[in-house]
Amino acid sequence: MCILGFLKQTLLPKNNVSLMAVDARMETRMKNTLKDYGIELIEIPPCSGLAEPVAGHVDMQLIHVGDNVLVCQPGLPSDILKKLKEYGFDVYTGNTLLQKDYPLDVAYNVAIVGQVAFHNTKCTDKVVAEFLSRFNIRLVHVNQGYAKCSVLPVSTESIITDDPSIAKAARKEGFNVLQIPPQKNILLPGYSYGFIGGVAGFIDKDLIAFAGNIDMLDSSDEIKDFLKEYGVKWVNLDSNGIHDYGSLIPLYEKDTI
Repeated sequence: MCILGFLKQTLLPKNNVSLMAVDARMETRMKNTLKDYGIELIEIPPCSGLAEPVAGHVDMQLIHVGDNVLVCQPGLPSDILKKLKEYGFDVYTGNTLLQKDYPLDVAYNVAIVGQVAFHNTKCTDKVVAEFLSRFNIRLVHVNQGYAKCSVLPVSTESIITDDPSIAKAARKEGFNVLQIPPQKNILLPGYSYGFIGGVAGFIDKDLIAFAGNIDMLDSSDEIKDFLKEYGVKWVNLDSNGIHDYGSLIPLYEKDTI
């Protein structure tokens, strides 16, 4: 018997993912590949308050704190809110209206890994901070406001990041960290390049999907070795390029009983 459940641990499912939030502007063939894995998609539309290149990025607009609790930016469209609530999520609206210029665009871009969250705490939305506290997730200050953009969680105690301040803080917290240089092949039209945290998301316990081809990353060999260290396999959603879509956020997983 197969039932559906909310992810207990944000970003890190224990079973096959059945529901995922993605940028509505993701290329159709990538969306279709995710659907072929049995994943239903909630497509997050561009936010007028954000700069156009990142306007549809999920990790700029929405954060899954844990279980069925989501916090979103106040301008998330009513039809998306309705759909999330129909799935059983408790969706709380943050206090921060997003604006185009940093740091007014990063209030929800918090990187949760296990029971620790990394963010520039000067920028964290107060509603997000409150729910992190309720879930006993400790908020650790880093200089980077684009924290989730900069972090690709691999397990509850390991991350890949291209940000030195996050790498330093994570090591201090006891995480195993693969620190890589900025990946200048990550495509994010309108900017010189994108961030490692925005290119992927888990679609099963030990399977991560990349929005493009992992081999296009400058540090692909190091990243593959690090994933293998944790028994994580990967799937490419496309053979050409690698794209920053603001993370692929798993929300529901299947549980066979």
